[in-house]
Amino acid sequence: LEESTPLPGSLLRNREPGGDDVVGSDGAKNMSSDTTGNSIEEVEGDMVEDFRRFAKSIGVEPGGVELGIWKTLGTTANLYGLSLTSADHGALLIQLTTLIVPLVQGVMGVPIPKRIWTSIALALVGVFVFIQDQAGGADGVGAATLTGDLLCVLAAAFYATYDLRLFEWGRRVAPRALISSKIATQAAFSAVLLLALGSADAAEFFSEASLDTLTKVGFVALWCGLAVNAVAPFLQVGGQQAIGATRAQTLYASQPLWAAAMSWVFLGEGIGPWGAVGGVAFMSAVFLAATAEAPDPNCEEEVCEV
Repeated sequence: LEESTPLPGSLLRNREPGGDDVVGSDGAKNMSSDTTGNSIEEVEGDMVEDFRRFAKSIGVEPGGVELGIWKTLGTTANLYGLSLTSADHGALLIQLTTLIVPLVQGVMGVPIPKRIWTSIALALVGVFVFIQDQAGGADGVGAATLTGDLLCVLAAAFYATYDLRLFEWGRRVAPRALISSKIATQAAFSAVLLLALGSADAAEFFSEASLDTLTKVGFVALWCGLAVNAVAPFLQVGGQQAIGATRAQTLYASQPLWAAAMSWVFLGEGIGPWGAVGGVAFMSAVFLAATAEAPDPNCEEEVCEV
């Protein structure tokens, strides 16, 4: 029997590498399961493959679904963490992504040049020093809690996983299909979370908010939806394929500096001496990364940077 729509229910078929069902000498399909010879790895591989076929049959890219889940988990942990800790703690801890990604790639056997390791270390030091310029205000260290800090660390782990998986999926899937499915997944999970946890608060806010407030919220939502979650990830796919996930982390760590620059332009906030020192250290890290030898796609290791 032929399947018109591949559903993730027929999971125990024995497949050849090309994806076709094995046909026995009598012409019947071999339906052997793990209890009759297939290893657990083969069964799990069939399950993943069936899920991918099912997702594609309904117009969804499986890689985008996975990326959307990781990004939703990271954003949720980050938001709750920032609500329980100080801004400087949260900004610093989230930059652990800059260290987690190269560490994971190093464990996987990816050859990371020493110059890149140096730039990563210098970037982290620069961000740490830069954030000290923000401490001591109304949102100082005294507002931090252990739970909030741990949630920010968890968010950094989710974001690092997202960057690593984006690098892998970007090799196999066109950017538009990948990011479209990722955005749809994030939107779906966000709607479910809102309905489950915040529907009453949201209704109260919209009933009491002024037109001016709603206009500002609308612009923020539009910016987050288009710039942060659509344009930026689309550019990120191609960028990471060109320079590798590890080298990209030095640039990603520049978020606090961009935030400070935009605060200076739009809000009139200044940068103190610690901020200037941290900014110089970070720009030095970017210079080191930019002048390092180019990643070799044909390195002699099993896994290369790009």
